Amino acid sequence: MIHRWHVLRAFVLVAVAASVVAQAGAPGAPGAPGDGAEVRKSGEAFTVICHGGEESLAEQALAIVEPVWARIGTLLGVEQPKPPQPVEVHLYRTIAGYEAAEQKLTGGKLARNLAMTHHDSRTAHVALQPPCRDEVLRAGGLPYQTAVLLAWEAAHAARYTLCPNFRDHPEWFCDGLAAFVAAAVVGKEQPGERERQPLWSTHLGRVQRLHAAKKLPPAKSVLADAVGDLDLDDRYAVRVVFFAFLATERAEQLSKVVAAIRTTGGGSGYANKIADAARSAFGAGVDRDFAKWLAALRPQWNEVFRSLEVRGDDWVQIAFPDRNAIAWRTEPVAGKSLTARGRLRILPGDKQQLNLLFAKTDAGFHTIAFVADRGFTVFDYDAANDRFDRVGEAHAPGLRLGVTSEFRVEATGKKLVVHLDDKHWDFELPRTLPNGVTWGLGAQAGSAGIWQAVRVPAGSK
Repeated sequence: MIHRWHVLRAFVLVAVAASVVAQAGAPGAPGAPGDGAEVRKSGEAFTVICHGGEESLAEQALAIVEPVWARIGTLLGVEQPKPPQPVEVHLYRTIAGYEAAEQKLTGGKLARNLAMTHHDSRTAHVALQPPCRDEVLRAGGLPYQTAVLLAWEAAHAARYTLCPNFRDHPEWFCDGLAAFVAAAVVGKEQPGERERQPLWSTHLGRVQRLHAAKKLPPAKSVLADAVGDLDLDDRYAVRVVFFAFLATERAEQLSKVVAAIRTTGGGSGYANKIADAARSAFGAGVDRDFAKWLAALRPQWNEVFRSLEVRGDDWVQIAFPDRNAIAWRTEPVAGKSLTARGRLRILPGDKQQLNLLFAKTDAGFHTIAFVADRGFTVFDYDAANDRFDRVGEAHAPGLRLGVTSEFRVEATGKKLVVHLDDKHWDFELPRTLPNGVTWGLGAQAGSAGIWQAVRVPAGSK
């Protein structure tokens, strides 16, 4: 049996459960032929086995997963300082390494998945993602998406170890618990992390839109795992966000439900017993309170394709090999103008391009494509014809791979001025900026980089 985090090639993370029986004779913690040497780092709760990576990756991974055990124990109400032996978490430097290990466990049934937790062995397996060069890892550390997956799968493995009846646990609890713990340990308990971090912020926005459209399932449906009418992305987001609400606003009632989840015997009547216990504990006012809590949140990003991490003034963005990374800010800039300034550093990759996006409307948007060792090109995306039209371009000798450049973009009406280091260029846009300018950040497929100290004033320049 396997519980895994399913990563679609469209790069929308969706937690799903699967019932796949491991191949006969498959080891519980397989190696990864093709990923090279193993590096092991152990703490009291977890052992990280890094297949093919440097020692620093294993150290970073262990620092991420080690706090998970205590968090899971507290939320489950189980006093166990450490497991009988450290729980294994496998990190694979390459997707091929993960796929080789997955082949041993499931015979290729989960070849498209890049992370999973194996029921029988209670071991977690995560591919480093998005794929990137060693220079990117040295500059930015483990990608945020990888860090979240490590904590997510470690949370599952800890729950499996602490709860004999884990196979029967409801999906809202499995997904919600793992996500809540992952957000907490990776974000180091920082206030506002769910609203500030693009991955979690996007989930919040999804649920808010469902509520505004009167398509948000009532709590009784969520607690009964009866949300099949939602598409996969929305279903996952509802579970994650609803659990975060329970854990922060209804912690005492949640602890009673968790006790029932952990101590009730499995079998055919288990699901109904837990759903009844949850409805009783949370009461009739839970939908009202959830809606009120949800309305007060201010998610800052809508990430269309991953992966962007907000790390203070450094925003690390890495694109998967076959899809551009795109993240839009949720709050438009007032007026028909935009000023954006900051620094950018393009890192080595199969491609070497970062994109500043702005003026998104139903008609399309504009983008400035910064390419290392070349310069930049201004494009207009025509949504009606699904076409990028070239507005203008410039050679910028100072824009070099691995070197930080300062940029300032000023747009008013149809006028665009792009400043890069000590030079500037003027362009005319094909459309006047709208009254309320939505902007965002992107990385070309196969590219990686760091946006630094980005400032976009909310009003006029």
